Amino acid sequence: MVHIRKLEIFGFKSFGYKNTIVNFEQGLVAISGANGSGKSNILDAISFSLGENSPKIMRVDKLRSLLHDVDNAKHGAKIARVSCHFDNSDRKIPVDSNTVTITREMDENGENIYYLNQKKVLRNHVLDILEVANCGIHKLNIVQQGTITRISEFNAEERRKIIEDIIGLAYFDEKKVESLKQLDEADRRLEIALARMDEIKKRIDELELERNNQLRYDVLDKELKRMYAIQSSNKLRDIESTKIP
Repeated sequence: MVHIRKLEIFGFKSFGYKNTIVNFEQGLVAISGANGSGKSNILDAISFSLGENSPKIMRVDKLRSLLHDVDNAKHGAKIARVSCHFDNSDRKIPVDSNTVTITREMDENGENIYYLNQKKVLRNHVLDILEVANCGIHKLNIVQQGTITRISEFNAEERRKIIEDIIGLAYFDEKKVESLKQLDEADRRLEIALARMDEIKKRIDELELERNNQLRYDVLDKELKRMYAIQSSNKLRDIESTKIP
């Protein structure tokens, strides 16, 4: 199972413009504190770093509200940055490194930059490798407030889907559906290409017939001109032979 070793938070929600580090040991970790102290913001920070884009899930009205003191900060450039450090000694995440660090930065304009082990990458790349490791943002790795009650009310079909998500079947089902769509699209393009090839072949046959007719015409025209020249020459000799000496 993928394990988060450490979380680094800067400028995110209630965390100010200083680097806050939260370490996680193996096993059960409990975070306690008074109401409003920011306990749930740690979970929101994890979701944010892994690519979550829903303000509702992170309990804000808009993504810019994730920036610390977004309206009155005098820190300078406003930015939210969260780095999630994973223990990858078992290589569950398809990256050849014992530690995988995923970092997300967002500025006050809402522009986001993602890093994988300090190298800039696209969000889709982050989502893909997390899906392979079965720890994507839409899995049950992150359980928001109220989700436990909702899960307890699921019917048998919904519970089956949860089990498939947990063991990773849903990821491959999605890839299968996507591959089938791509295959159907490839078949459609192949049919179009074959139809165009038939049209092109028909046109080539027509052009070949026209070419052969033109060649025959050129041969006949050349032969007629040659014969006409011979006849003209013979007539000229006949005229000259009939002249009176």
